[in-house]
Amino acid sequence: MTQSRKEHIRWPNDAKCAVLLTIHVDGESLYNRDPNHPSPRRVSYGKYGPARAVDRLLELTERKGIRCSYFIPGQIAERYPEMVRKIDMQGHEIGFHGFDHEEHMYTDRSREEWVQVIQRAQETFQRLIGKRAVGYVATSSDFQMDAPQIWHEQCGFQYSSSMRGDDRPYRMVFDGRESNFIEIPARWELDDYPFFVYSFDPPQPKGQSRIASYKGVLSNWKHEFDGYYGEGGCMTFMLHPQIIGIPGRTYMLEELLDYMLDKGDVWFATGREIADWWLTNY
Repeated sequence: MTQSRKEHIRWPNDAKCAVLLTIHVDGESLYNRDPNHPSPRRVSYGKYGPARAVDRLLELTERKGIRCSYFIPGQIAERYPEMVRKIDMQGHEIGFHGFDHEEHMYTDRSREEWVQVIQRAQETFQRLIGKRAVGYVATSSDFQMDAPQIWHEQCGFQYSSSMRGDDRPYRMVFDGRESNFIEIPARWELDDYPFFVYSFDPPQPKGQSRIASYKGVLSNWKHEFDGYYGEGGCMTFMLHPQIIGIPGRTYMLEELLDYMLDKGDVWFATGREIADWWLTNY
C-alpha cells in the first residue's frame, strides 16, 4: 500500500520512527580481486572487520540494547564461523550479501548461476547457525529488473534492503501486483563508505585527499535522523566494520545512537522485524 509523505506510519509501541542498522561484513572479499597481484595491505584492511571491528560494534550495541542486521558474504561466514555464531547468539540477524561479494553477479551471470551462489551461502548459514537468511542486500553492482521476484519466489527471501527510492518500506510489485516481498530502502547519505573509504591501490577516492570530518558526518546523520523522526520514516544505515568500527568512529557512532535513544520513542529493529511488521500492518 502506497503511503503519502504526510501519513503517519504506525510503528510498534507508538514509536515515532524506525531505525535499522545494517552491518556489511565484507571481510577480505572486497580486497583481493586480482590473484596475480595480491595486496597484503589491502587484504589486511578487509580482515580488520572480522578480526577487530565486529567485536567493537557488538559490544557497543549490546550496551545500548540495539539489535542489528549483519549481511555477510558466504565465504566470509565460512572463514569466520565463530564470528557468525557470536553475532547470532547476541540476537542479531544474519543476512545474505553474496558468497564472495560478487561485483557483477546479477548482470554477467545467468539466473541459474546466481541462484546457485545464493544456495551455497544459505547452506553455510544453515550449517553454522541452524537457519537460513530471510533478508538480502545486493552487493555494490546493479542487478536485473526481475531479480527481486526471483529472490522471493525461487530463493525464499522475505525482504531486501537494496533500493534507494524511498525512505519507508514498501511491498515490491511483481507482474503488476503488490507482493509479500518487502523492500526496506537505504540511502547513500547513510552509508559510511562514501565518507570514509580510503585506498592507495586502486586509489579510492580518485585523486585521494578525502576522509570526511567526523563532526561533519555526525552532524549530517543527526539532521537526517531529525527529518526521519519528524516524518515517521524508516532510517536505514549501511555500515561496514572496517570503516565505522575503528576506535574514533565507534565513539562517533555511539554519540549518534545516544542522540536517537534519548528520544525514548524510536524503534530500533532488525530488517526481519521491520519487514514482518510491514507485511502484517501494510
